[in-house]
Amino acid sequence: MSVRELRADLANVINAASTRDRVTFVTSRGRRVAGVVSVAAAEQAVGEGGQADGDAAVMFAVNLAMMLDRGGTPSLTPAECFEQYADDLVREFGGSSERALAAARAVIAGSARKAGYPTLWRQAALAFELCQRAAEVTGPELPGSYRPGSQAGVGIRR
Repeated sequence: MSVRELRADLANVINAASTRDRVTFVTSRGRRVAGVVSVAAAEQAVGEGGQADGDAAVMFAVNLAMMLDRGGTPSLTPAECFEQYADDLVREFGGSSERALAAARAVIAGSARKAGYPTLWRQAALAFELCQRAAEVTGPELPGSYRPGSQAGVGIRR
């Protein structure tokens, strides 16, 4: 639907999105530029605070990567540093495994642009792992969890 058509039929488009989960793509000069979707569909796509939480996870990963490159700290091994950052991320997300998984989705969605930059890709991968660990600590067992010693499914809540 063109922008002009959308202006003329906006009420019906919004109603269709909210009541029938209809997605309407808006075009400008024949190219899709936007979409009108229900709130539920939009929240599912980005997760509540997904992009902001994804950005926070990447910043935690940047700090962790610098610490790991130095070999940890005098009092903590690299594995203990990872667990400490994952615990800090759990607190950042308010103990919500849903927010941790939404942040992981946001990190992965944004990482496609970073594939040609090894350092940025490493940070995105580390951010994803931190989000996964935060979700494991706070929520149910994740399908495909691979981390040895995972607390997933143990019932431990922090």
